[in-house]
Amino acid sequence: MKLGIVYLLLSYVKVSICLQIVGISVPAMKQRGDSVTMACDFDLEGGRLYSVKWYRDNEEFYRYMPRLRPPQHAHRLDGVKVDLERSSARRVHLRDLTLKSRGLYRCEVSEEAPSFHSAQSEAFMEVYYFSRESPRIEGHERLYEVQEPLDVNCSSAKAYPAPQLQWHIDGQMVTEPSWLLEFAPKAAAQGLFVSQLGLRAPAKPHLRLRCVAIMASHRRERTVVIETNSTSRRVFSNWILIYLLCTFIIRHKTVS
Repeated sequence: MKLGIVYLLLSYVKVSICLQIVGISVPAMKQRGDSVTMACDFDLEGGRLYSVKWYRDNEEFYRYMPRLRPPQHAHRLDGVKVDLERSSARRVHLRDLTLKSRGLYRCEVSEEAPSFHSAQSEAFMEVYYFSRESPRIEGHERLYEVQEPLDVNCSSAKAYPAPQLQWHIDGQMVTEPSWLLEFAPKAAAQGLFVSQLGLRAPAKPHLRLRCVAIMASHRRERTVVIETNSTSRRVFSNWILIYLLCTFIIRHKTVS
């Protein structure tokens, strides 16, 4: 009796370890419009493959069954376009990604009878959109008094997800919390968002401001210059001096 139980347990262990997912390859982030190849590496340990199925958020979109002819089949799913010619038992190729392509992707592998044992693995893929447009800066056109708090705001171009914004003053990133005014991302058309960040640093003569929008390894930026009344008066005075000097030279030559 005991030997029979031991035999059954050993048989169960043997069957349960026959199939395993060695690894799943799903990129963490892709850009809208890109293509992607997802890989599912498995080891049957001598067993026979029954099927490989791919799911996004628990909805099946691709199936490979070697017994069928053709062995591949793609299901219609919003945001998922399968390229059957570039897909196989161990990979699935998607083209023309959209924002709806984001989600949790799962690979499920099953063995043939008698075990029909299965194994699965999953990973999340984010799909982003980052416009080539630079951020927009408002409030820099007016003249400020020295030490007057700036009233400058930066808005990113429409993107998904909402990009991170940074302010830089004369090449140094602003980290002083009291100088930064954070806004919640603003919803835009087609599921996109606009990020906004205000700057309230004290004005100084001839400040160079740069706003940087960041998403993954991509950056977009715009630079403006803030002038103060003292700067304007100084520039005006310099022009007056130049004018007077030129007038003196011309009159001196005329007299000579």
